[in-house]
Amino acid sequence: MTLLARQEVTVGPARVRLEAGAALTGSSRLAAPPFGSVSARTHQGPLTFRATIDDVDVKRLGRLLEGSPGPAGPGGPRFAELEATLGPLEDQARRAATVFLIRIAVLGLAGGLATVLLFRRRTRQRLVRCGLGGLTATVLLLGPALATYDLTAFREPRYDGALEYAPALIGDVRTGLDRLRTLREEMVRIGRNLDRAYAALASPVGELDGNGTVRVLHISDLHLNPAGFDLAERLADQFDVAAVVDTGDMGTWGLPREPQVADNIGRFEVPYLFVKGNHDDADMVEAVAANGNARVLDNGGTEVAGIRFYGVPDPTFTPGKGHQVEEFEELKVERSVGVADAVERQALRPDVLLVHDGRLAAYARGHVATVLEGHLHRFGTEVVNGTRTLQTGTTGAGGPDNFRAEDPPPADAQVIYFDPGTRRPVAVDRITVSLPGSSFSVERLLLPEGATPFTPDPLEVPPELAPAPGAQGG
Repeated sequence: MTLLARQEVTVGPARVRLEAGAALTGSSRLAAPPFGSVSARTHQGPLTFRATIDDVDVKRLGRLLEGSPGPAGPGGPRFAELEATLGPLEDQARRAATVFLIRIAVLGLAGGLATVLLFRRRTRQRLVRCGLGGLTATVLLLGPALATYDLTAFREPRYDGALEYAPALIGDVRTGLDRLRTLREEMVRIGRNLDRAYAALASPVGELDGNGTVRVLHISDLHLNPAGFDLAERLADQFDVAAVVDTGDMGTWGLPREPQVADNIGRFEVPYLFVKGNHDDADMVEAVAANGNARVLDNGGTEVAGIRFYGVPDPTFTPGKGHQVEEFEELKVERSVGVADAVERQALRPDVLLVHDGRLAAYARGHVATVLEGHLHRFGTEVVNGTRTLQTGTTGAGGPDNFRAEDPPPADAQVIYFDPGTRRPVAVDRITVSLPGSSFSVERLLLPEGATPFTPDPLEVPPELAPAPGAQGG
């Protein structure tokens, strides 16, 4: 099955190669060379499906889509027109899929029957047993996949390929949030994105229609790496963000020449929000602030596109002080109580709290809708008392330490989509690049709580951390 489960089919204006194979997790992948591929975990079972578009008649695809109403058009989808336009394509796709699945079943059965060749005495009884063995193996592989297959898994896709085509193929976030009502509507969306992508061959400029969302690029831990700024600049332009949020550690050791790296901030055409990390000294913070588009948040706030941000700098500078790590961590947890109090004392409650180390926001959770952080050089997210924490990796790929690591980290960043009504994130695109740019991927995560307004639900502060009566945090 692994060697022979493949088939060439024609669906409308496209020539598609279907393949199946063994895998640890059930997934489906749509590959559109040379742009990349979109995949999702669509089913249970140790089988993966792949559809590769080998050839497309772009003019025919464009003509086909001209008469297809979009699923978000005025008055909702016109099912009669969708039926007339996409019905034949859907029939072709269904027939092709059915024939392909039958081919897989026949291959499994044939593989079982071929096992009889291992025996010296090839009796009819052994032939039947081997055939039943192959049939059983096929059922165990295909059964869970067919029983659990879920097309809506593509609401949270993973994209692999070239950066400039990512927005076109991964689609806009609002389409992903809308419930996929019919297969026909999803086919229209995929078709339109492919049409845009193939049309972009002559002029590869990506486009992402956020459909009313406010997009923010979240970077962190650049650690003096100029390539990290190059990546951030491309992402800010490609995803058309309203602001760049940098949660610290632009520096590494605090050497005199390090602040020069902050000159790269002036390359961005949008506001650049910055909070100090534990590898940033006062000179670095001053160099960041010298840029006209920079806003250094030092226990203060700012507003971008209707979203209120509040930033708290890391209270430590740790290079060469590894022996004090536990002491520093305890200090930040203690300070987080004052951070929560500072959030509550703002005239308008901030929507987003920016910190470098998440410990500084430990007891601020429940006071603010969203916390953005870095420090740990990996992606992470959780919801605590209604607060969504989004942690990004190292945009500078670990900086100078990358050259000493046996398995150096990739360059990471994330694009966050805010609902302008609730001012909360409704989705995040996690972006990973293996420098010097050999691979690029985007993985989308939907955040369902972002569709509803935030309700404060403060964490209980232990007595030993509670401020003295009459004292104010800061």
